Amino acid sequence: MTQDPHNQPGDDVSDSSSASYEAFIEAFAGNREPLYRYVYALVPHQADAEDIFQRCSIVLWRKFATFDPREGSFLNWACGVAHYEVRNFLRTSQRDRHYFSPDLIEQLATSQQPQVELHVTRMEALQECLGQLQQSERFLLEQAHFHQQSAKALADAAGKGIQTIYNQLTLIRRKLFQCVEGKLAQSRDLEGGLS
Repeated sequence: MTQDPHNQPGDDVSDSSSASYEAFIEAFAGNREPLYRYVYALVPHQADAEDIFQRCSIVLWRKFATFDPREGSFLNWACGVAHYEVRNFLRTSQRDRHYFSPDLIEQLATSQQPQVELHVTRMEALQECLGQLQQSERFLLEQAHFHQQSAKALADAAGKGIQTIYNQLTLIRRKLFQCVEGKLAQSRDLEGGLS
């Protein structure tokens, strides 16, 4: 194998393993939060959830070659792997009576996966809807929510009254809500038509 002049000695990686690494990082980064929430919903202690999540991350990387997107989403596959990691953790921790029973874990896992998927779908719809806002609407929303500027500061900067800013934000939020709900309804209609 030829060595890339930009890599350091010992950094040789084939193009396919580099592509696989990038595909894994993209899939994992896009699903990290819902996967962590899924794990945390299955164990009673945050420290345990973090440990399990770390182990799960390593297992996901090691088994990524077995992931087939035709069989389902990365998140579904990752939740399945996480479920087994939780079960393994609980089996080894079974002496401590402060952990959930295997039956309860099964029930929680079954009930949490649709919630995780709904959250991801809702976030994707929100991203699309944010992209459909006018630039001035997006700017106002970002200033109010992400930069946490007060309505008074926004009103002063825009030379408008505070009530005007409140009214604009209410209209933008309503517009986003209706857009997201519409996209979710379309998604449900499509899923209903496929089954």
